[in-house]
Parts: sequence; C-alpha cells; structure tokens
Amino acid sequence: MHPLLTRQLKRFFKDAPPALDGPMGQLLTAISDAYVAGDEERALLDRAVTESAKELEERNSALLFDIARRDRAEGERDAFFRTSADLLCIFDERLRYTQVSPSWEQSMGYSATSLVGTECLALVHPEDRKVGHRMWAELQAAGKVTGIEMRVRAAAGDWRWTSWAASYDRGRKLIFGVGRDVTAERTMARELAQAQKLEAIGQLASGVAHEINTPVQFIGDNLSFLTDSMKDLITYLEAVHGTLDDAQRAKLEPAAKKADLEYLREEVPRSLSESKDGVRRVAELVRALKEFAHPDKPELEHADLNRALERSLVLARGELKHVAKVETDFQQLPALRCHVGGLSQVFLNLLVNAAHAIEERAVKQPGTDWVRCITVKTRHVGNEVRVSISDTGNGIPPELRERIFEPFFTTKPVGKGSGQGLPLVRNVVIAQHQGRVELESEVGVGTTFTLCLPLEQKRQEAA
Repeated sequence: MHPLLTRQLKRFFKDAPPALDGPMGQLLTAISDAYVAGDEERALLDRAVTESAKELEERNSALLFDIARRDRAEGERDAFFRTSADLLCIFDERLRYTQVSPSWEQSMGYSATSLVGTECLALVHPEDRKVGHRMWAELQAAGKVTGIEMRVRAAAGDWRWTSWAASYDRGRKLIFGVGRDVTAERTMARELAQAQKLEAIGQLASGVAHEINTPVQFIGDNLSFLTDSMKDLITYLEAVHGTLDDAQRAKLEPAAKKADLEYLREEVPRSLSESKDGVRRVAELVRALKEFAHPDKPELEHADLNRALERSLVLARGELKHVAKVETDFQQLPALRCHVGGLSQVFLNLLVNAAHAIEERAVKQPGTDWVRCITVKTRHVGNEVRVSISDTGNGIPPELRERIFEPFFTTKPVGKGSGQGLPLVRNVVIAQHQGRVELESEVGVGTTFTLCLPLEQKRQEAA
C-alpha cells in the first residue's frame, strides 16, 4: 500500500485500522494504486519540467550570445559606416537616399541629413543619368553591379567623378551603394596620357630634327662656298673687264645687258646672304627642337635658364612673330639645378599663352592704338632665380584667377586650348622645383607670370 495512504489511515483509524479484505480493501487498494500512478506522473512531470528548464536556459544563453554578437556586428558596421572614407549610402526603390555616411560631408560637402529623401539622380550629371538608369536595371536583374563611373555634383557646384558598386536587397527593397571619388585618379590618368603623347611627339620631333640637320648642314656649307666663289668670280670678271679695250667692251655690251650683269652683281650676293641667314635660322630651330625634345634625366642637373628661354623663343617664333614684338631682358644668372626639359615646356606654354592673350585683345579692340608686346626678363634675386613673362593682352578677370591652374580648365575656344598648360606650369615649378608662381593681371592691360625658382632646393631636399 502507498506510504501516504498508510499514514492517512493510521491518523484516522488510530485504534482499529480497517480490514483490508472485502470492498473496503479493494477501495483502499485502488486508492493506493492511484497514489502510485500520481507519483509516477509527478516524477515524469518533474523530469519534463527540469529538462524543459535546462533547454530554455540553453536557448536563452544562445539567444543572449546571438544578441551580443549581433550588437557587436552592428557596432562594427556603424563604426565602419561612420569612419569609412568611401561614399556609403542606402537608397529605396524610388532611388531616394534613406541614409548616407559622414564621408559625404568631407568629400562632397553634403551633411548626412541634407540628402535624405533626395533622389540620387538629381545629383548626377545630365549626360551620365542614362548610366544611373542602366545601373538600376542591372541591379534589378543581377542584384549587384561594380565599376560604374559617373559625375556627381558636389555641394560647391563642381562635378566630381565617382566609381560605384551596389547591391540590391529585394526582401527589404533597399539598395546599398559604395562610391569613391576618382576625380584625382582620372586627372592623373589624363595627365599621364598627355605626357606619354608629348613624349612620343618629342621622340618623333627629335628624330625629324636629326634627319633635317644633315641636309641643312650641307646646304649651309654649299651656300658658304657659293658666296665665297661669287666674290672670286666677280673679282675675276672685273679683272677681265679691265683688260678689254673699248671695241671688245662694245661687243660684250649686248650680252651684259641681256644678262643684266649689274643687277646680278648686286643681287646674287644679297640672295646668297639671305639664304645663308634662312639656313642659319633653320639650323637654329633644329638645334632648339633637338634640345627641347631631349628627355629629362630623373636627377636635377645644372642648366642655363637664359639659354633655355632663348631655345623656347626660337620654337615659339611661329606663334609670336605675327602677333607681337618680343623684348628680352636677360640678366647673368648662376647655373640652376633643375629639370631643364620641364622648365622649357613651361616657358613655351607661357609664351604661347601670351600670344593668344594678345590675339584675344586684338579681336576685342581692333584698330586701337596699343602696343602689342611680350617681354621676357630674368633676374637673380637673393637665393632664387626669377623668370617673368609679360604680355599686353586681354588680362585675366579676378573671378578666374583661382581656376586657371585647374586641370582641363580653359577659356579658349575648342581646339585652341586643352586646359593643361598652366596646370603643368604649377606642377613643374612648385612640385618639381619647390618654387612658386606669382601672377599679376589687369583686364584690358596685360598679365605677368613670374616663376621663382630657389637655387638651393636640391640641397635642402637632400638634407
């Protein structure tokens, strides 16, 4: 009999416990069996509760771990979102910004909240919006895109080249984009392509100059021979004429008139002299072209800037001679350690710009009485050499003076300016030679560029 039932019977039937036979015994046995069954069920329930509690505890621990891991991942994601230099952003399916990273303010000038709700294509250059539409179509088809480039307007109004990668979450209907400002890289790539093109042209020019040099030399030698021979021939003819009597001279007079001998005696030496001068100029131009096209060495070398300027003036003569007179005022200069090839290109660019500035003023002020002049000066001042190139051209408006050194910025008509001349000036003088560029300009009066090149910059660099 179940112990609990036994205790209860003893408490109620202290003196005479009931007999266990008959109907009462059967009832008590049934009750005892029910107690035993209840104990078994309770034991099973306790075990189930214990196992359930253990399972719940394990699930709770796993859930807490997952929450902690998710919080850590979200914290790392938020930290990356806040600190990444890339242009991170989230769009909805209507291509509107829902969130942008702080890097947008650093790179593009937009605060994180100012763009929320703005359609992203509103910032894209009109010519590149078809690229944006194609990007969205590829996202819908493939779920992700990479390497898409387009121009995006910065807060200041300028256009910046950006490269994009994006993925599309169809479940949340969100687009996650990562952009990078590649304006500097594109500029460098264009400058490199331009430099490679100039290098190829320089090599070609050097080869052509070398081929021209030999025939120019023997033409010059032959002209010198003809000049000297002509002098001897005239001397001989005069001697022959002196030995003839009057009758002989009279017989030769018709032939002399037919040949126009007196004219030939005056003009042939002059023609030979002018031809020699022309050949000298060609030889001068060939030498200048060979030196100009000669590649720079990586290290700085001593060079005579006056000679480099003279060489650039020879090369620019075709641009200058019909536009303005050129005046030079060269002071004796110490040899400067420099990349003379780069500086020669700078001088040539400034001379051509000066000629174009005078042409522009001539168009705006035709027939007016003003001096068309380009002046080139060199000075040794303290520890630096200064080269000034002045023109009496149109001048530069104040609002453009900060932009003239920007790559590809030009006010010249299409085909006449590439926007690379003045950026090259700034790069060569400042980046390569640790110098500076000074600008003085007045609209309608003229412009002066002064290049200040330190004599000791190489030693300072080496120190």
